[in-house]
Amino acid sequence: MLRQRATSGEAGRRALLLHGLGSSESSWDAFVEHRPPGLELWSAGLPWRAGGTFAVAERDDTAWITEAIRRIPGGADVVIAHSYASVLLLTLLTDLAAAGRDAREELGVRGVVLVSPFYRQRPEDFSWAELPRFLDLLRLGAEDGITARSRKPLAADLRAEMAERSCEQLGPHWVVRHLHVYLRTPFLPVDLVGLPVHVVIGDQDPIAPPAEGARLAARLGNASIHRIEGCAHTPMAERPDLFSLAVQQFLTTLPAGHPPAAVN
Repeated sequence: MLRQRATSGEAGRRALLLHGLGSSESSWDAFVEHRPPGLELWSAGLPWRAGGTFAVAERDDTAWITEAIRRIPGGADVVIAHSYASVLLLTLLTDLAAAGRDAREELGVRGVVLVSPFYRQRPEDFSWAELPRFLDLLRLGAEDGITARSRKPLAADLRAEMAERSCEQLGPHWVVRHLHVYLRTPFLPVDLVGLPVHVVIGDQDPIAPPAEGARLAARLGNASIHRIEGCAHTPMAERPDLFSLAVQQFLTTLPAGHPPAAVN
């Protein structure tokens, strides 16, 4: 499902918003309200969203991102992806680069923003002993998403109960999907990515370690990084004003005008 969230003038830019695992398009609501001037926004409701049919993927999840990009009328200048979707987008970019294909020509995109990405440099950085911890982190991720979407503060016990119920609804595929993507990150040739990439991290993120985002930015071929102080895993919801400023500053570094229209 693809929908337009905000329009712009003819000289404006277009951005596609991709939500994380077990999240939804509503995770972008606050950013939509604080969007940079002239930025047209589109969001995609993806198969790994909360409340959707959650099963083992029938195809590579990166294919859903490619399809969403190509469906935007006139193409997208920028793709902004959060958490799980940010790693999928990174995987898509590295796959294209490794095959000698230009992401600008293939997708019509001029730059990407990776928000709270997961990344480890070596396979041995993962251990058997930490597997139980991944379950705790995913529960925490569900709780974080509930907090970000809530219109009013929730009691800690109620928030935890809602997060547990969300995890039960999503089932074990929640964990399988996350680990499948995360465990691949040491094998991604991220240094080959020539497309401008802006990494945005919260310095208090308990789910995607900020150090991993910084390490990823350092290894990418053409990247910058923006740290938002006092912010956790969903900076676009927690500090939409500062997140919007980070996106706006990145946009100023990109060539003006829309990219060639992607094929629908």
